[in-house]
Amino acid sequence: MERAIVLINATPGGEDEVLKDLRSEKAVRQVYQLYGLYDLLAVVEGEDDHAVKAIISNRFRGHPKVASTLTMKVLNST
Repeated sequence: MERAIVLINATPGGEDEVLKDLRSEKAVRQVYQLYGLYDLLAVVEGEDDHAVKAIISNRFRGHPKVASTLTMKVLNST
């Protein structure tokens, strides 16, 4: 199982819509609304690296209310 943490900047006023849409994604294990440099933090999980990349590219970056993302691949967790 592969996992990534994605920091997301939404377009102004789009935070709630992006949050709602990400919560409905099966691959998104957790999503948090933030204050600070980024609007949202999502934990994405997939069968392999390709699956994680696909969900980030298609569902996150392809979302009309997502302005930018920063992805960090999880190498190890406890």
